[in-house]
Amino acid sequence: MTTSSSSGIGTARPRRRIVAWLLPGRRGRRLALALGSTILLIAIAGLPVFVFPPPGDPGDASLVYVIGPPQQERLDLARTLRDADRPVPLLISVSDSGTGHGEARFDAAALDVCRRRGVTCETPDPFTTAGESRLLDRYDATHESGKTVVVTFTPHVARTRYIFAKCSAADVTVVGVDTDLTLFDWVFQYAYQSAAFVKAWLTPCP
Repeated sequence: MTTSSSSGIGTARPRRRIVAWLLPGRRGRRLALALGSTILLIAIAGLPVFVFPPPGDPGDASLVYVIGPPQQERLDLARTLRDADRPVPLLISVSDSGTGHGEARFDAAALDVCRRRGVTCETPDPFTTAGESRLLDRYDATHESGKTVVVTFTPHVARTRYIFAKCSAADVTVVGVDTDLTLFDWVFQYAYQSAAFVKAWLTPCP
């Protein structure tokens, strides 16, 4: 009896150790599967918002408005929109003099386009998308613009439409320029734009 009992206990202990070793692996796999599924759902849900927003209609615009930072891709698209039918006025949101975005400078003094005829470069207050909507209203008060094409980059299109609809009385359509983004950049944009959407929803217009 004593020998049989000892043998049973000795056999059970390795089995318990094996089961205990396997269970964390199973839990880890389940956790990884749940995390992967959540990330995939977020990525899919964000496609029509950040990656493939509905295109705006830039036709019949009386003003083209490049919001900041006025990177070259946005300025190139604005030039194309202006040359498509007629040289409509161009409004550009620029940063304060001497400040930039990363290593590049986007103040009026650094942009040759700001010295061309038909181009107005101004700094919004505050220097945010909501501040840029306010700048457009100020511009419209003296220039009586009609339809305005707002140029930004693709991940920012949906939030720009929401903020301008909320904070501006102008007739606005928003178009986005495609920019080469890495996978890390897209992850950052998903997180940043989502948080900024919540902030825009909670924050009153300036």
